[in-house]
Amino acid sequence: MSDMPATGAKAPERPAAEILADIERERSELTSSFESLRGDLDEALDAAAGRAADVGRRARVIGPVVGGLVVAAAVARLLFRRRSRRER
Repeated sequence: MSDMPATGAKAPERPAAEILADIERERSELTSSFESLRGDLDEALDAAAGRAADVGRRARVIGPVVGGLVVAAAVARLLFRRRSRRER
């Protein structure tokens, strides 16, 4: 039974004022880290929104062109089929 630790409260190795000062310093560092991360996240979101807007602009320009090509190809195919049927 002598191997069992005592159940009584152990006195801290550092004074309470030093522990509280460390806690406040850590809290301050965490706060500044979160603020920095928040700023980085805002920058990343702004960049992503800009890229999404660019893609949207390109789609508005390219979409009608691709649509026109598809329609032109379909019309050309229909005309070619009619012409080949007449030649038979």
